[in-house]
Amino acid sequence: MQGLTEWLSRVVAVERPPATVIAFNLGLFETEEGYCAYLTGAKRFDPDDDDWACDEAFTPSERYCPLDRTSTGSEDWDVVRQGVIEALKAFLASDVGQRSFLAKAEAVTVGFDDGDLVRVQ
Repeated sequence: MQGLTEWLSRVVAVERPPATVIAFNLGLFETEEGYCAYLTGAKRFDPDDDDWACDEAFTPSERYCPLDRTSTGSEDWDVVRQGVIEALKAFLASDVGQRSFLAKAEAVTVGFDDGDLVRVQ
């Protein structure tokens, strides 16, 4: 998912979330062309209640990253989610990712709007 990694690199290069934002969610939803990822930040994190991700305190100017069926390699939502999780883990392990605001967060999660969030960090 090179497009996702490139998008994350652009976002962390130009955005500066408020210091009060401690957790980030990489949300996913289905579109006619495939899927779409988006990033939000929140001032709180609760590992027992995924609703923390609904209290948006930060959204980047380039909020959305379209993921067409070719880039995801599948139409199955679970396969797409797992691919995004692996791409995000690889990004966070990279030099750019390690220097980013995401690496400093209390939590980073991935999940579909109507599903459970998976904590990546």
